[in-house]
Amino acid sequence: MRAAVFQDGRFAVREHPDPVPGPGQALVETHACGICGSDLSAVEHTAEFLRASRDSGTTGFLFDPARPLVMGHEFSGRVLAYGPGAGGPEPGTGVVALPWALDPGGDVRTVGYSNDFPGGFGERVVVQAQALLPVPPSLDLTLAALTEPLAVGFGNVARSSAGPGTPAVVIGCGPVGLGAVAALLERGAGPVVASDPSALRRAAAARLGAHAVTDPSAAGADPMARCAELAGPRSLPPVVVNCVGVPGMLDRLLHTVPRGTEILQIGAVMTRDVIRPVVGIYKDVTLRMCLTYPPREFGATLDRLADGSLDAASLVTGEAGFAGLDAAFASLRRPEEHVKVLILPGRTGPAVTAPARDRPGAERGGAGAGAGAAEPGGS
Repeated sequence: MRAAVFQDGRFAVREHPDPVPGPGQALVETHACGICGSDLSAVEHTAEFLRASRDSGTTGFLFDPARPLVMGHEFSGRVLAYGPGAGGPEPGTGVVALPWALDPGGDVRTVGYSNDFPGGFGERVVVQAQALLPVPPSLDLTLAALTEPLAVGFGNVARSSAGPGTPAVVIGCGPVGLGAVAALLERGAGPVVASDPSALRRAAAARLGAHAVTDPSAAGADPMARCAELAGPRSLPPVVVNCVGVPGMLDRLLHTVPRGTEILQIGAVMTRDVIRPVVGIYKDVTLRMCLTYPPREFGATLDRLADGSLDAASLVTGEAGFAGLDAAFASLRRPEEHVKVLILPGRTGPAVTAPARDRPGAERGGAGAGAGAAEPGGS
């Protein structure tokens, strides 16, 4: 199969061995795949990314950087075939999947962060069959690729105490942060203040319904102060969702949040970071480090996209093919340029282009649509 292979610090489009579904697994043809902030970290801070996995005893994100790696875990596609003993949506069905698979030893591997389980920057992926969810016919299969990043925001807010009348601040308005904004609003939290230096991303948060947006690079623009101003003196303790991996941000929050605040730390800082825990102790701050989330939130987020509760199309600002990965990664490091870039295997050329806003021929979920577009073992 064709794939954008990451090895020795760079991407190259070339032929890569087809993944073969093992017992309990499914083979899926990639339709679209998003670029995650974790992908940016894994490329830019490879050694630190792998050290964090080893130090935490987490096998799901371990790979050999000297061997070919096909990244991409935010994908949608169509079922091609099943391995021994596996079943699920019929071949040709549009699907999304929680990106995990079991290796022969029974260890959980994250698709796209394993040399043996290539991700959505290739034409085919293998996942556990039980991780598949069919995409409803109402949803564009390309936009279904936003399910995973938005589910991270929804799923981790679901682990918090946020509810009706809870003031909330979201730091960082990438797709995960925007999912958190939408989740807080769905729970009746408010005021919800979203903070990001990118005007493009602040506008996206405002479209989702954030009560206020702030530019942290502007003089005097403190999102915590803005939230307190809107909430008033008798408000509940706030929930703060930190979706940026910026060193020093967590310590800054400990110093600026009010007493009783709950902080969700979702953004992964790849380097060492320094905080003064006693500041948070004196304020009785609750700090939750977030990775996993209730699996039901993955399916619930797919439903939100399908019924139009979330306008996925407004969040996609760029599309590219495999050859455009280098340009896409570079542009995402400049947040004023993009919110979400999707990689489409059928695209050619190295450029990142504007998304097709009007998709009269858009592929939809459901069985049979597009079936037979590729066969197992093809390229």
